[in-house]
Amino acid sequence: AQRVTQPEKTLSVFEGDPVQLKCNYSYSGSPDLFWYVHYPKQRLQLLLRHISRESVKGFTADLNKGETSFHLEKQFAQEEDSAMYYCALSGTVAGFARKQNTNPLVTGDTSL
Repeated sequence: AQRVTQPEKTLSVFEGDPVQLKCNYSYSGSPDLFWYVHYPKQRLQLLLRHISRESVKGFTADLNKGETSFHLEKQFAQEEDSAMYYCALSGTVAGFARKQNTNPLVTGDTSL
């Protein structure tokens, strides 16, 4: 079975604290994993792809085949990071997300 899971349904952090959004996957071949972000009142946007190995808006994600994970991390959370985050797995068709889960991140001066 090909799937991705995000264990936390909602994650609240203090502004300035580190944050990690977990994504675990099950895939028999070479996975093509993505993180998407949906900010309030905006369209869904591609944030990171596992092959890019770059930092976008301070976010990074490393593919760990041994742990079958692709966790999204940021050293210092900011209020503008509050959004819905989607981990997606694509199969042989480029750009087609087979499975995706959501993980909202809420940031602020106090934990919600």
